[in-house]
Amino acid sequence: MKTRETTGTAARLVVGAVLIFAGASKAAAPAAEFALVIQAYGLLSPSLALPMAGLLPWIEIAVGWALLLGLETRLAAAAAGAMFGVFLSALASVILRGIPIPNCGCFGGAAHFSPPQAFLVDSVLLALSWTAFRAGPSAWSLDSWSDRGL
Repeated sequence: MKTRETTGTAARLVVGAVLIFAGASKAAAPAAEFALVIQAYGLLSPSLALPMAGLLPWIEIAVGWALLLGLETRLAAAAAGAMFGVFLSALASVILRGIPIPNCGCFGGAAHFSPPQAFLVDSVLLALSWTAFRAGPSAWSLDSWSDRGL
């Protein structure tokens, strides 16, 4: 395996595992709990917070599994990158507006990060998503198996 392929595979696996963990942590709790965190950001109307809280964890899980398995690798990495871009925008908004959120809500009740800590973590995950996107499928991905006709 080449260095770029190895790095891309590692990035894909890390981002996939983090998304699965984050999504599962939120999906395991009542959506209303995550909806309160979403409302605290002050970016969505209260009527959209609960549907978003019910949907977002499952999107994270689906994208995470696609990355972990290497299924539609570039599309999944782009979707992950887009999510991290949105998360970074929301975190920057809270930080710049001085809204005191003690927990970003990123991992449900499993882990608690302040907005500046979450901004750093999401920045790293965005960079890893870009690395996975650039590398594309590897020998250790379903994409590469399907390209071989298996």
